[in-house]
Amino acid sequence: MKKDKSKFLEPRKDITFRCDACRHVWDSEPEEVIDDADLSHPYRYFAICPTCHSRSQQIPWQRGLFSSYVKSTGPRTLEGKAASSANLEGHPTPEEALRTRFNALKHGAAAKQALYFPARPGKYDACGTCDIDFDYCSSQAACTRKTELFMRHLIAIESHDPKMLREHQAMVQANFASLMDDMLISVINKGVMLETPAYAFDKDGGFHLAKYTDEATGQSTQIMDAKANPLLKPIFDLMSKNNMSLADLGMTQKVQDENEVQMGRLQQEGKDKQSLSDFQNKQNELLAGLREKIVNSQNSLKNDEILIEHKKANGDG
Repeated sequence: MKKDKSKFLEPRKDITFRCDACRHVWDSEPEEVIDDADLSHPYRYFAICPTCHSRSQQIPWQRGLFSSYVKSTGPRTLEGKAASSANLEGHPTPEEALRTRFNALKHGAAAKQALYFPARPGKYDACGTCDIDFDYCSSQAACTRKTELFMRHLIAIESHDPKMLREHQAMVQANFASLMDDMLISVINKGVMLETPAYAFDKDGGFHLAKYTDEATGQSTQIMDAKANPLLKPIFDLMSKNNMSLADLGMTQKVQDENEVQMGRLQQEGKDKQSLSDFQNKQNELLAGLREKIVNSQNSLKNDEILIEHKKANGDG
């Protein structure tokens, strides 16, 4: 039976709008409908945002959904339906099974969520670069982005598959490298040693800067406390934990010497293996010649005249 698409080509009243100014999302009837022949569902819908009164248009995902209704087709003949069913062979793949497991854990009846991170749009540090709609996020039990990260780690640990976290770990390491570069630049600009004025408090709680007066010149001089730049310790920790020291990179003299010794040993082992191979080839050649010599000796023995006469004399001929 042919699918009736006429209702998808008529203006709709159940429209979801999103305001680009304040990111508010709401459902209402459109206040303005404009014909657009370039769209599969040939209409654009507009309304006034009830929050900031800006002119807003239909949310993009719903516009794409209306267009997909118009474009949707399906098999009509038995051959077409059989070909469509054949597309399911070999599915689900292991990757699809993991994705199904992820969706079941996140959205199923016994869903597990990262409830340690409640949905607080705009309150987390990551919200500034998050592309998820704030209104949608506020309607969830937990932060969508943190829930996804939670589920990825949960499935990776349950399935003993660290490859699932490869992309996330690569991003974390890249962020670590960027952070360390920023700290190094700060240390270079401000110096490895920072000086701050020395001070003290008296018994009455009064604040006093530590100074001394030069008896010869009578000039007052501020006493300074010198401390190492506090960024040095986290830089060294990051370098050691991420195997970025000179020894780990193979840049120290000791490592270079050990590598040269190891290379010399490998080269010597290669020469020894070559010598053993030559010896074995020579042994094979000698054995092949020995076999030929034994055959020649046996033939010479059979043709020996004295031996032939001896056998005849003893009746062995």
